[in-house]
Amino acid sequence: MADDGEFEFEDLENIFQAATDYVRRNNAKFETEKLLYFYARFKQAKEGKCNTPKPSFFDFQGKAKWDAWNKLGDVSKSQAMMEYVSLLTNIDQEWRSQVPSPGASGDSGSSEPSDGASRKHGLGVSVSIMSRTEVDLQEGEKTVFDWCKEGNVDKVRDILVASGSDVNGLDSEGLALMHWASDRGLNPMVEMLLSLHADIDIQDEDGQTALHYAVSCDHPDMTSLLIASGIDQSVKDTEGNTAMDIASDDMKILIKQLASTHIE
Repeated sequence: MADDGEFEFEDLENIFQAATDYVRRNNAKFETEKLLYFYARFKQAKEGKCNTPKPSFFDFQGKAKWDAWNKLGDVSKSQAMMEYVSLLTNIDQEWRSQVPSPGASGDSGSSEPSDGASRKHGLGVSVSIMSRTEVDLQEGEKTVFDWCKEGNVDKVRDILVASGSDVNGLDSEGLALMHWASDRGLNPMVEMLLSLHADIDIQDEDGQTALHYAVSCDHPDMTSLLIASGIDQSVKDTEGNTAMDIASDDMKILIKQLASTHIE
């Protein structure tokens, strides 16, 4: 009999397979950004760390896919599968009806998910755990960070102004609002936060600034905004890397262009 770790991994593989089948059949429902996210994690889960040469600069689609995969670095296959399933669950609850019941066979009876004790083993419990994200929260349960991740500028401003919350406070993951907004490429959010005197150079628990997030996520508009707003490009994270150090080749070119523009 398999030990608990093996059993859980087998369940994850089954859930992941169901998720990838669903995305493949319904790819027209998803935005390009989400499809790139799925693609990268699918490749990571199947092949591990990116192991192919970078496509030509003019192969825009191939380069985008390569960048998305390469950005995952040494992320484990199980983590890649969990992230794939988690995003799909966040943006399309319907897919969960495609997950087979634990122990179900082709000639089994009801396909309804099991409840109670039987749900503690197998696929159902894993999916329910992965779905517990900000998307599933009721309005009254959301924090200012949840609203920020959703890009609701007015709600975030109202909360910060009305409650006097610290615009530079860190959440449980050690990130400030500036980090989340930059990670998601939310320029209007960053502009609003700066208007409320957010610290543009604030660092997360790993020493990274909003610029580290913007360049690592390949957000050219956000990168331009942060540099134009005077962010300190020399700040190093705990591993000694500046934002330039972790930027892709294209983002390095952009940063250099912005630097020369400001000098002129």
